[in-house]
Amino acid sequence: MNFTVKNIRKAFGSTVAVDDVSVTFQSGEIRAIVGENGAGKSTLLKLVSGIHQRDAGEVYFDDQPFHPTSYVDAAMSGVAYVFQETTINPYLGVAENIFINRLREFRNRLGLIDRKKLNNAAQKILDDIGVDFKVTDPIQSLNLGQWKTIEVARGLAYEPKVIFFDESTAFLNYNEVKAFLGIVKRLKANGMAIGIVTHHMNEIFEIADCVTVMKDGKWVADKNLSEVTESELQQMMVGRTLSTIYPEKADSLPETVVLKVENLSQNNKLKNISFELHEGEILGIGGLKGAGGDELLGILFGDEKETSGKIWVDDKEYAHKNPNNAMKNGFSLLPGERTLEGLITSFSIKDNINMGAMKTKGFLLDKSQETEIANKMIKEVTIKTPSCEMPCDSLSGGNMQKVVIAKCLATNPKILLLNNPTRGIDVGARLEIYTVISNLAKEGMGIILLSEDLGELIGLCNRTMIFRRGEMSKMYEFDETPTEESMIQYML
Repeated sequence: MNFTVKNIRKAFGSTVAVDDVSVTFQSGEIRAIVGENGAGKSTLLKLVSGIHQRDAGEVYFDDQPFHPTSYVDAAMSGVAYVFQETTINPYLGVAENIFINRLREFRNRLGLIDRKKLNNAAQKILDDIGVDFKVTDPIQSLNLGQWKTIEVARGLAYEPKVIFFDESTAFLNYNEVKAFLGIVKRLKANGMAIGIVTHHMNEIFEIADCVTVMKDGKWVADKNLSEVTESELQQMMVGRTLSTIYPEKADSLPETVVLKVENLSQNNKLKNISFELHEGEILGIGGLKGAGGDELLGILFGDEKETSGKIWVDDKEYAHKNPNNAMKNGFSLLPGERTLEGLITSFSIKDNINMGAMKTKGFLLDKSQETEIANKMIKEVTIKTPSCEMPCDSLSGGNMQKVVIAKCLATNPKILLLNNPTRGIDVGARLEIYTVISNLAKEGMGIILLSEDLGELIGLCNRTMIFRRGEMSKMYEFDETPTEESMIQYML
């Protein structure tokens, strides 16, 4: 079985997103699609999955023309797509989200949903994936990584012959990634044709057989993974050689403490967490999802409340009643999911950047100052856009993330809380974001960086805390050099 794309093209207005690209996905083969954000990878997969309609080109499924009218039409015909951005409905249950377009298949003779049959079918898929939750768990009690696993299960529920995964591991923890990659390998062994978009090179080299490189909407190269190195692949993606993506670290830790946390606890989620954040320091947090990192950032930003413990900012006890109070005390938070928590994507870049720090002239918004701030932030964090008036949903994932960073910086924070700032971002955009973070630290900003990317914690942070089941299992001090292996030991 093969799934062949020939000379496909798609433009959105004057922007050509995919330009004359040809690629073939074969049964029992995993093909990675790689490139910088904005290269056209996701658009390519959406064109062949019925989400977008192509302007030109042909698609053949087993040598027959394939022209689905919608995502559901494609999935029912054997071609499934797992979205990059969150598509979970938080007001439905786990099983309903998995079979969101097929609930009628579980009706009984009275026309009602057979809940037992629905739950059993959904649980079987979840068991095959190897998740750590049940179909009966309240969906709002699950984290973003578990939500993404539900979306993977939704794609597999169609029992497809071809499946496309678009950044499906971006929200998964270490164990979930391993389980997901194991599922993908089994799908390949069962003869499925698989296309996967990921920015994680280790995942590409672990599971993929071949790779298609795209840049600026165009095809660059097809390679077997056995014929190319990671550095060669990165060079093809960005058009230049990358010696390292991490800026040089400071050679000493400043003495001034801007934040002190003492014996912070929150029910059974956090237990007696104590640490200090120094001026100009990048302090990392590592751990599996649910280990306590998200809860710590939520407490510091006033989204959540601790059950015991104390916090000081600049030697003054910090009363963090809500996010507005936190921002007045110099905090800013970059959330873990940009489209769900960080942006209103239909709004302009300018409106999103100024959302946390609206400038007024009397009782009215100061439009000219908003434009000035937006343009300043666009330049500082290198957002690629022709105008600050462009809607955020016209941007690539990397540039959307830069808008969220700009939104955080527009409030002039002293302490920046970052929740996985490079999640779903290509290597070129990562380098730009790392440079921004490093420069902010050099200017004296205190930064707490929660990340599931162990290389990021090692390469970027001055010190790193490892959390395990709500406790700090290890603090890597300034003069220690952690390894991924040692970090994982303290996480598990």
